[in-house]
Order: sequence, then C-alpha cells, then structure tokens
Amino acid sequence: MKINHLLLLCISMVFITPLFAQHQLDAYFEHLSANRKFMGSVAIFFNDSIIYTKSVGFVNTDTQVKINKDTKIRIGSITKTYTAVLVLKAVEEGLIKLDDKLCSFYPQVKNAKKITIEQLLKHRSGVFNFTEIPDENQWEQAFHTEEDFIGYFVNEKSNFEPGTDYEYSNTNYALLGFILQKIYGKSFAQILDEKICRPLYLKNTYFSTETDETKNEALSYSIQDKYIRNAKVNFSNHPSSGGMVSTAVELNVFLSALFNGKLISKKSLEQMLPPNNGEYGLGIEKLYFKSPEGYTHGGRIENYFSEYWYFPKEKLGIVTLSNAINIYTEDIQTTLLQFAYGNAPELPNFKRTNDLSEKEFEAIAGTYIEKEKGYNLTISSDGQNAMFQNAASGQMYFPIANKGNNTFEYEDIRLEFFPVTKELSLQQGAIKEHYVKLVK
Repeated sequence: MKINHLLLLCISMVFITPLFAQHQLDAYFEHLSANRKFMGSVAIFFNDSIIYTKSVGFVNTDTQVKINKDTKIRIGSITKTYTAVLVLKAVEEGLIKLDDKLCSFYPQVKNAKKITIEQLLKHRSGVFNFTEIPDENQWEQAFHTEEDFIGYFVNEKSNFEPGTDYEYSNTNYALLGFILQKIYGKSFAQILDEKICRPLYLKNTYFSTETDETKNEALSYSIQDKYIRNAKVNFSNHPSSGGMVSTAVELNVFLSALFNGKLISKKSLEQMLPPNNGEYGLGIEKLYFKSPEGYTHGGRIENYFSEYWYFPKEKLGIVTLSNAINIYTEDIQTTLLQFAYGNAPELPNFKRTNDLSEKEFEAIAGTYIEKEKGYNLTISSDGQNAMFQNAASGQMYFPIANKGNNTFEYEDIRLEFFPVTKELSLQQGAIKEHYVKLVK
C-alpha cells in the first residue's frame, strides 16, 4: 500500500483526536485482532506526550497472556538506528572517526583497508550480508561468539567496491556493534543501557540473547489457520543489527529524544539524516513521501515486524510493533497517521479483495497442507489483495496477483486453485507441490 500523497497534503496541520475517532481506532485494532491480522502494540507520540496507544493479542497464545503497553517486542533492524546513535556518540567522545578504516579492527574482512565506519553505517561497504548465507536460518538458532560470527561470513565474496554502491547488509551493523565493544571495553547491552536507556529512563528497552516470556517479552508467531510459534533465534547473532526489544511507547520516547538534541548534537543528527526521499543515511531512512517530511526504519526478525515514522517539524512519532502479522505495517502506520490528523479509520473487509467478491474469495481462502512433507500455507486478504504466507518460520507474507481462471502469481511463484476439490498447485521454477485445503 502507498499513502495517498494528495490526501496528506490536504489534511489540516492541526492535530485533532475527537473521541469518536479514538473509539473507531480502538475498533480498527480489535477488528485486526479478531481477524487474525495483527498482534502487538502501537503508539502515537506528539510534543513529548502519548496521544494514543493500543495493544492486542497475546504474549503466548497457549497461555493466553495478553500483550499490554509494557510488553517487550523484538524490534529487529530498528536496532540499527540505536547502533548508529551509539557510534555517533563515540565520535563525539573522540573514540572513533567516521573515516576510520575497518582494517583497524577487522583486517581479515575483504576490502577492510578501503571500508570506512561511515560506509558501514550507510550500507555502502560491499560487505556480504550474512543473513543471505543458505544455512543461516539454522545457524542463527544457536549461541555464537564474536569469533564465530566473523568466521561465518569472512570468506564470502564482497558485493562491490566500497563506496561505489548501496546494498543493505546486516553484517555492517553487526561489525559496528563489535567495534563499539572494542572501543568501550563493554558489551553492546551495557553500552546501550549506559548511553541511551538509563539517561532516557527506558526500562523496557534492552538487548538480550533469548526471548523470555516470563519477563513479559512477546513470542513470535506465523498466522495460519492457527498461530504457529516461530523457531527460536538466538540474538547473539544479531546484537547491534537486530537484537533489541522495546515497546511502542519507549521507541517513541527514543525518537523524540534523538530529534530534540537529548542524545547527540545537532551536527551529528544532521550527519545521520539522509537528504533525499527513500535514501538511507546513518541507521535511518527518509520517508518516500514529501508531506509531511519524515524519517523511518523498519525491522523484521522471526515474525516480529516493526516500523517507526518520525516527523520532526510536527514533533510526531508513530510506531507499530508486532509479534504476528499478515498485513503491511505500512497500512497500520498510515491509519495511525491519519488518526493523528483527526481522521477516523475504516474497517477493512478481510472477506474479499479488490477483484474478488466475498463468495469468490471464500472459495480459495484458507490454510492448505502439502501432505507428503507437511508444508502449510495460508491464503488470506489484507482488505485489498489476496495474501500468501508460508508457515515456515519467519516466512514473509506477500500479495498474489490475480491472473484469471483461479491462477495467481508473485514473481516466479505461480498458484493454481481448484475450488471444487479444495486443492491448489504451487510452481516455483522446477519445484512443483500439491496442496489440499484444511476444512474445519
């Protein structure tokens, strides 16, 4: 979904949140929860105050412990914004410079003599993304040391000459976290706590290696005909690139502090922020739409999906954190933004799509199983598109395009439905699989 730019330009810049709009926004999130579209927390921050917060779903679907505003949810790659702030604080303290070379810390990495700290921050180093290594989903489930991590990716190819291109790589930020540990002589968790969390009184924001539901940390789920617990990632493998937990409220507090000079200097913030729409700066991206002007980062690890938007001129922060979702976080963010400008949301109809009636969509919607290997996949609606999600841990949800005659496609994936027999065939390259719909 893309935001209606004209709508945003025409909205009054006066923040109004009438009571009826708040009731309707509450109803929107209850609607998402009832239709198994979203579990998690959201918050809107304006002028250093929370003007809306809402939590739905469960920390653990088996125990039915409910998520609340203090429930910690993994924020995935939003961690990179915190890591970039920590690096800039180290620059301000004279411990490191943005043009320092990687070879001073990790000479064994390819092109280390050419790669600067700034290039790591901007994903312009060419360093191979370790999450693209074929067995990484299995590898990341065990604890690994810094030495293990370096050994895991160091022999992979360099993607391009440093500074000549852009390619998002989690390895860049893992290396930055290890560099911070070297220059401070402390763990990433300690540095984060001392430099950001304690000064801002953030009690629910920290790094830990494993998710602990007894500490009100939400578990991660895929959404099928039921919620399916994801495999456990050990976040020792994603410390400064994606391992943090926080809440929607505390993430907003962090953003407000960052943009209002409470963490780094104005000069450092200017270095951090990219000038052009859609461009990546130092741990932060500029939103692709022009009005209001804002900044963003998203995150995803296991099936934790997260996103923040911050608008400096308006002093407005919007955060969505989820532990189970199969609609776009951007859809939720847009709904929250419109509410901040006094617009009540509409409830999406998840029983149809833009090109399928309720009856037509009902014929193909549901969870399907491949009996030989036990694979599961689910077809649902986000209110506009038919959505596909595989039940395997951490699998993305994505829209499938209606090509007619019960055939749908997404990139190289082709799905053909047989509504009468409640079956579907999936083809992806040389792979061909046959699925049967689960009937309740």
